[in-house]
Amino acid sequence: MRGWPEEVIAWLRENVPGRTTKQVTELINQQGFDKKYEMVFSDAVIKNAKNRYGIKSGTNGGFPKGYSSKYPEGMESYIRSIATGRKTKEIAELVSAHFGIEFSEKQCKAYKKNHDIISGVDCRFEKGHVPANKGKPMSQEQYEKCRATMFKKGDVPANHMEVGEYTHTTDGYLIRKVKETGPQRERFEFVHRAVWEEHNGPVPEGKMVSFLDGNKDNCNIENLVLIDNEENLEMNRSRLRFADPERTKTGVLVAKARVTVRQKKRRK
Repeated sequence: MRGWPEEVIAWLRENVPGRTTKQVTELINQQGFDKKYEMVFSDAVIKNAKNRYGIKSGTNGGFPKGYSSKYPEGMESYIRSIATGRKTKEIAELVSAHFGIEFSEKQCKAYKKNHDIISGVDCRFEKGHVPANKGKPMSQEQYEKCRATMFKKGDVPANHMEVGEYTHTTDGYLIRKVKETGPQRERFEFVHRAVWEEHNGPVPEGKMVSFLDGNKDNCNIENLVLIDNEENLEMNRSRLRFADPERTKTGVLVAKARVTVRQKKRRK
């Protein structure tokens, strides 16, 4: 593998100590090395470079002082020996007591997944399961507590949307309701995709529609551009998106060129 330019390595040696990988990635992308040497810097790339050139950050991965990211020796075999038939919460409690560490249910769940440890406990209701309260009427006391918030037959929720109305997803995309029934992905459509498809046909697999001015509410066809996932990643990494659509168009061309060069190198 071709080594990094000495200027970049020297910069890493000077700036890595005391900073997390994420902080180094953000900082190095401001230095202009990406354009000067046609390089792409991501968290994974910086982490690999630190290992390759023996550069230590000394930040302990961002964990509190005294925290060890390494689990006690023998922990995996212990978990395997107790996992069968036990829920994650119980396993976490046993591990915490056995090794004298703080091992949360969330950590235990991730550990089991990463080490392919299966307890065999399925907490879901089986098909045909009958709830314990099925067919049993509410007590008068329970009814009085719930009555104020009960839906009556024919009631329409206050936040009900009519077909044709617009709203936003949690990450800011404009969506439009197109039908009353079915799962959400069928009842709503992304407006920017709908506009693109109206002018150009279906969005090809592996492609996405992006906004030239960065405004997700601006779904005018002139503000939309079709790119693939690798080009989108390159634009994010190299900060090739701008509020000025013309500059972003140039950024798209740069991203496409860099992706093409990398693909040719991989094929060689």
